[in-house]
Amino acid sequence: MASLLFCLLLLPTPASLPDPGTVPPPLMRAIELDAGTLQGDPALLAADTLALVVESRRQAFFKLSEKGDILATGKLLPGVNTVRFTRPGLTAGSQSFFFVLDLLEADASAQKFLRVQVTVEGRPGTAPGEPAALSGSFRLEMYHSGRLFGFRKKNMADFLKLKTGPVMPVPDPGLSGAAGRSPSAGNSVSLISLGMALAKFLAGKKAEKRLRAHEAENQKKRLTVTIRRDQREFPIVIELRTE
Repeated sequence: MASLLFCLLLLPTPASLPDPGTVPPPLMRAIELDAGTLQGDPALLAADTLALVVESRRQAFFKLSEKGDILATGKLLPGVNTVRFTRPGLTAGSQSFFFVLDLLEADASAQKFLRVQVTVEGRPGTAPGEPAALSGSFRLEMYHSGRLFGFRKKNMADFLKLKTGPVMPVPDPGLSGAAGRSPSAGNSVSLISLGMALAKFLAGKKAEKRLRAHEAENQKKRLTVTIRRDQREFPIVIELRTE
């Protein structure tokens, strides 16, 4: 009897059965723009290719489509995945797109909807800031005592090339007092002033770091990239919303 009890004690503890009412967490953690890839290689957008970062909790297969047309398929691994797909005409002009991301696990399926807004700032065929061609001409006339003694004729295109030189600041001789005098060698530097300056510098660095982090986070949803096409450069804004 004692040996039987001893054998029962040596048996492994049975694993607890999963609660049938427990709902697993959503498969997707986040779907964002791959800002680093798109900014590092603007030729991708110029070729109508979009790069996304998909963070998944579990392994799953995916299919990305638009109105039934399959744009990309593959397998997602737990963690961060990069998904690229080409949609002809993506950056041809300002427009919006609606994509469907189908997800398939071992015993479940889900869908995510992606809305992508593309805004082309400036026409692809025109260099940004390029002035429109002007026609016509103007005439400069010189008079003395009411009589014309000379004139010069110029085209409007020549008029646009007229430039002025840089304006150099002139010191104001009226400055006086402590603001206009250099500090004497005998003046000492206040330690309190140094401390305040250091604190201000460190606060500025902290605010700058926080601002950079905020901008990097915003770029995951809205990104501006300058692309080159047909020997022209123009900026494109990509915005992503997931549902």
